[in-house]
Amino acid sequence: MRNPFFNLLGIAFKGKNAVVGRERVRDAIQRRKAVRVFVTMDAGNALLGQITNLCRTGSIPLTRYGEKAEVGRALGRQEVAVVALTDRGLAEALIALIEERSTADGSTTGKSSEE
Repeated sequence: MRNPFFNLLGIAFKGKNAVVGRERVRDAIQRRKAVRVFVTMDAGNALLGQITNLCRTGSIPLTRYGEKAEVGRALGRQEVAVVALTDRGLAEALIALIEERSTADGSTTGKSSEE
């Protein structure tokens, strides 16, 4: 069964409510367009450090979830390590899906930082 998180993330991207990649996410954070950033669990340390610092500076919540290949498939790309949501409602719905899934199966695949 496909994870509904990735279905909704794909819809957000197709609806232009999400941006992907280091540079576009950086721009969205700096321009105050990003409302939540997702970084995959297998993202590199350099990317994670840079995005974490940007999110902390901009007071943007950051959540670690999924793997690059999963996110890439949801967005019609090969691999994606970082996504910024620009729509608050969609961001909240994605967090709810992570929480629902982790409650249902006891997993800890999503880590959130509300900095």
